[in-house]
Amino acid sequence: MTPKIWLIILIICLVIEFIRIELIGACGAAGALAGLVTNFFEVKDIWQIAAAVAVALVLFIYVRPIGMKYVMRARREKELMELEGCDAIVTCKIDNATRSGVVRIGGRNWEARSNRPNAVIPEGEVVTVINMRGDVAYVDYKRVKGR
Repeated sequence: MTPKIWLIILIICLVIEFIRIELIGACGAAGALAGLVTNFFEVKDIWQIAAAVAVALVLFIYVRPIGMKYVMRARREKELMELEGCDAIVTCKIDNATRSGVVRIGGRNWEARSNRPNAVIPEGEVVTVINMRGDVAYVDYKRVKGR
């Protein structure tokens, strides 16, 4: 195979990776890079393809699962950060003393605590998410403009 074909495959795999970020395109790109390197050493086409497939499969089977843990953790942290500043409705009274409380944010229930140490926020109150730590929303009373 010509270097041009390996470069086209490499670019296609990288574009796929940038669009999806699932580490599948990265495995394919590494395989294409292996094919390109073997091409420079003038290895027969069948061995270039074998090297590309072998590298892609090894990365897909052994490296991708480890990498996906980091990708998923980053996605989760981003999702939690996006909840900060959102309004929520208290569905179960928030009481820090008893470590209880639930809020509904965007159709999903979250365990909640008040951002104020001894505050008790009654059910039905509209609050603002101040911070997310793990699966716990730290909230405070919603501020009304002009106060």
